[in-house]
Amino acid sequence: MPGPTGPAGPPGPAGVSGSPGLPGYGKSGLPGLKGERGASGVPGAPGLKGEQGSAGHSGEPGSTGPAGPPGPQGQRGFPGETGQAGSKGEAGQMGQPGHKGFKGAQGSQGLEGKPGYPGPPGPVGPRGTSGPSGVKGDTGTAGSPGLPGQPGSPGSKGNAGQPGEPGSSGQDGIPGSRGPSGPPGPAGASGLKGHPGIPGKAGPAGIAAKGVPGPMGPPGFPGARGSDGRPGTPGLPGPPGPAGEMIYQKSIKSAQMQVAPISAFSALLSKAYPHEEAPIQFDNILYNAQQHYDPSTGIFTCRIPGVYYFAYHVHVKGSNVLVALYKNGSPVMYTYDEYKKGYLDQASGSGILHLQEDDQVWVQIPDDDSNGVYASDNIHCSFSGFLIGST
Repeated sequence: MPGPTGPAGPPGPAGVSGSPGLPGYGKSGLPGLKGERGASGVPGAPGLKGEQGSAGHSGEPGSTGPAGPPGPQGQRGFPGETGQAGSKGEAGQMGQPGHKGFKGAQGSQGLEGKPGYPGPPGPVGPRGTSGPSGVKGDTGTAGSPGLPGQPGSPGSKGNAGQPGEPGSSGQDGIPGSRGPSGPPGPAGASGLKGHPGIPGKAGPAGIAAKGVPGPMGPPGFPGARGSDGRPGTPGLPGPPGPAGEMIYQKSIKSAQMQVAPISAFSALLSKAYPHEEAPIQFDNILYNAQQHYDPSTGIFTCRIPGVYYFAYHVHVKGSNVLVALYKNGSPVMYTYDEYKKGYLDQASGSGILHLQEDDQVWVQIPDDDSNGVYASDNIHCSFSGFLIGST
């Protein structure tokens, strides 16, 4: 008969793992009872480093222990929480200046500032040399009669021109002042006898029986018109005088004619946004018969000393406008317009100036901060001036 079962012996060494057997069949049996815990096995090799766990709550600081020897530098940990700001340290010594950096990119355009106040007039610049005389323009239409001016000094005699062909007879004009006697023409038919003139003063007695002719007396009343005589030989043309408008003054005894000097111009601007700090070139001429205004420079040069009237008108678009009327390099008046987006504004100015010969007048944009002068085919800017009276 077998004896009773003895106590369990120590576990034997692990056998070699056999090959997996064939899968069994049938229903699984009930789980067996839990066996007793076996002896601790030999410690295994250290496993791979696991992922860093979540940070735990900060414990209370312990007492400071003795400083240990410095260990090798570990890997850089995660940044800790920001501590309280410490007290400001003393300023360190100034370091040497660094190298000049590269020029930065241009920033975005800032908001437009308010226009500054006009600066004081600058010193009068040196008078420029007179430009060459321009080509004589077409004869303009006669203007309205102005006030009679003072007689000008006679000009120098010009070179004799070629005799022109005889023109057709025009309408009779008002009698002019008596000119020098021309060569006698062929005798015309006798006209009706005129009224007797006022007797002239007797001349001094001459050596011969015939005395020296006395001064010519005032002309008598005009007689009835006689028949036209044959035209005489044309004389040489005289020197050209200054262009002017005719002013007639009649008296009972005589008819006198005086010529007032003319200096006038009017021009338009054909291009928008002209250059700043330079005379605006109003290059589309409306009137410039005397050629005192130069459209290539935009400058009017005084040739007849006197009192002048100037006016300018500009349109405004895209920016504010500040324009000025200049005399000999110095502004004498300003015109400013603050532009409103979406609108076409206007600005104008006018004034009376006393000019000497070779004085110059023009319109200019003083700086590039306010250049909204606009012009097109149907939108015109203008600059005009004319002589009121010579001095």
